[in-house]
Amino acid sequence: MGHRRNMEKFIDESRARQRNIVFPDTVRNGRSVDAFLWNGSPNPPLIQKIVAWMFGLFFLALTALGLFAMVLGAHRGIVFGDRVAWILATLPIAVVCAYVGIRIFRNGFARRRF
Repeated sequence: MGHRRNMEKFIDESRARQRNIVFPDTVRNGRSVDAFLWNGSPNPPLIQKIVAWMFGLFFLALTALGLFAMVLGAHRGIVFGDRVAWILATLPIAVVCAYVGIRIFRNGFARRRF
């Protein structure tokens, strides 16, 4: 009897673990990840902190790359031929990437509860 009970418990645990890989649960899990990355958590686990820092640094690296392309393109007057147009095309993308990167990176730290 004990072996059968252990087998049923194992099957139930396996089903519970696999439940988050089928359609409705993946949406629910993805939504919780997005909510954490955008809003943060009062006490995130270490893995969530690391992932938030990595995503934030990725967006900040995109910002640096965009600013570098803006300076290089404005200096050489390439692509558009007009330096002002090149700056106006690149700067908004860099600003948005900086905002997203800083916000996500900041969510990797624990927040104080008020």
